Amino acid sequence: MATSAYLLIRASEAVRQGGYLEALEELWALPEVEYVEPVSNLYDCVARVEAPTIRLTPLVYEVMAKGWVEDVHVLMIDQPAELAPEWEEARMAKLRRQRQIITAYRACLQRPPLSAQRPYAGHAAAIRVELEEARSLSRQLEIIRAHYQKDCTPVKAARDR
Repeated sequence: MATSAYLLIRASEAVRQGGYLEALEELWALPEVEYVEPVSNLYDCVARVEAPTIRLTPLVYEVMAKGWVEDVHVLMIDQPAELAPEWEEARMAKLRRQRQIITAYRACLQRPPLSAQRPYAGHAAAIRVELEEARSLSRQLEIIRAHYQKDCTPVKAARDR
């Protein structure tokens, strides 16, 4: 597994006075380095590295061994937190629904019933949006049916547009 980290590097006084170009090019030459940026304040440059976990420590020692490096501070990037279970459930439900639709289209069956809540009757905007979605889905059904027919001619929708 690869580990990402930021290396905060403090350069020697000679490099600070003479410029960073050669020093930055020296860091860029390392294959694990993704980018290097000069910064101002306590450290002189920041390098983002990505290397296998077992290779990260030798990489830091390799950077520290360069003559112009005075100090290196390593900031490990935490791996992303586990996804929230509710979000994962919603994503899985959506994928199951998409698989049902694709299976139905391939078999030229009617679209599986939608289990989502319907808007209340007094809300005109919600009804308009629902009708537009129904028209869009009907058009998608025509396209998919046409694709799976041998002569590839569009099938007329059951509803008028």
